[in-house]
Amino acid sequence: MPLFPVLRRASVAAILFLGASAAQASVAFHVTVTTERVNEPGVKTSLPARATQDSDVVLGPHYLSVRDGKSLSVFDFATRRRHVIDMAASTYDTYSLFDVAGFRRIEIGHRKGMAGALQAGGLQAHVTPLVYEEQSLSVPAARRRGALVPQVLDGAVLWSLDEQPLLRLGIAGNPVSGDAATAFAQYLRYTWGGHPLVLKMLTDGKRIPADFTLHYQEVGGKVTRHFRVSQLVMDAPATYSLAAYRPRPLAADAPALERVLAQAARLPPPGSQAPQAHLALRAEAEKLFAAEKPFEAFLSMLEDHFSTGELVDKLSPQQILAMQECEPIHDLTRGLLAKDQAGIAAALATVQELRKQTGMEQPVLALFEGNLRAKLGQWPAATVLYLQVLQAKPHMAAAYQDLGDALYAQFDAPNAWRSWDAGRAMAPSLRQFRKVNNLERDLLSDYPAFFADGAPAQPKVQPSTSRPASKTNTVGSTNLP
Repeated sequence: MPLFPVLRRASVAAILFLGASAAQASVAFHVTVTTERVNEPGVKTSLPARATQDSDVVLGPHYLSVRDGKSLSVFDFATRRRHVIDMAASTYDTYSLFDVAGFRRIEIGHRKGMAGALQAGGLQAHVTPLVYEEQSLSVPAARRRGALVPQVLDGAVLWSLDEQPLLRLGIAGNPVSGDAATAFAQYLRYTWGGHPLVLKMLTDGKRIPADFTLHYQEVGGKVTRHFRVSQLVMDAPATYSLAAYRPRPLAADAPALERVLAQAARLPPPGSQAPQAHLALRAEAEKLFAAEKPFEAFLSMLEDHFSTGELVDKLSPQQILAMQECEPIHDLTRGLLAKDQAGIAAALATVQELRKQTGMEQPVLALFEGNLRAKLGQWPAATVLYLQVLQAKPHMAAAYQDLGDALYAQFDAPNAWRSWDAGRAMAPSLRQFRKVNNLERDLLSDYPAFFADGAPAQPKVQPSTSRPASKTNTVGSTNLP
């Protein structure tokens, strides 16, 4: 079959990947996915009983791309970034690859918790078997000792786990390299899901099946997805470039979160302003000490630390004494150390009173109020406060950590990583970022398959001002199963 007619039919996206004469080889194919739903009696849903989606897929060296209509998603395992391109508008959004595994991690825990609550309430019939939660999210719910069990059918094999059918695999297919098989499993993992054992089996098989079916079960009924692979092109040259596109511009009516992250993207290069910012904030603190305002000086030095990472040190004996004798400093520090809910609620009242005394716009106290609300589980209220702080003080790197924590707690993993990346770009050594650094380390350790076929991660690029995929249209999306 001639190469170029196939690529022209495959999509304009293929043209993207023909720019480098020295590009490594890849595999390109078309896939048709037919989803069929059988709902339980009485279940009402707007989802159709049958739907079909066509995609063009390129399995390149260290990346893969999936085009659905005018949307092109590129997963780059070398940089651990993913790009969502609007080909009609010639714009793109960029996200961290970590947010996918990060979301799946908290979502599988959430679903296990919901199953436990349903069982405790005597609603066992409404519990989705964990094997199907693993099939949907491609992450294990617990340590498993069982193995897939085959059943030979006419021209196919049905693979089951815990007596639940997961994969009907046709005999026909095309042998491929181990790298291509890994990339094919990644395509499923990031788009339609697949149980970890199913994806491992497909990877080890070193072939791309011509047709197969994945089985799912949801609260409302059963779902099957039939995959048919066609127009397979082996050894197609491939690379990708964003040069033909521009970052998606900020809309005039963009919400505060988008404005804050866009503002962060426009800041000067990391580190270029830190020395001047530190000197200016420390000079302000010295003026406040001289004016006998030790509490305000203390807040200024904290703003310096949260913005530049500089420590609160080099104080004169007089300044240390002034701080030791300052009752608001003691009230604040005692409150921030509270552990129980009653103590945290009391600390919140203390911080709110201090804000009234110093001015509601005081950024450090607003940040602390957000932190206390977060400890009380008041995540939306905490988010509002963090956004207010960052709109006024876009260089306060530590606030991006807190904002990311609040977004992650609300299952907005894409924007959580955008916020964390923005803060780390400004002050990478700030100790507050140890938490997200450790989280990424744990994701790499616990879910290595999500990052397979990637070269060592390159230095992080400035995060985009993109927004996550639509929460009302998640079919085949890259950040939801």
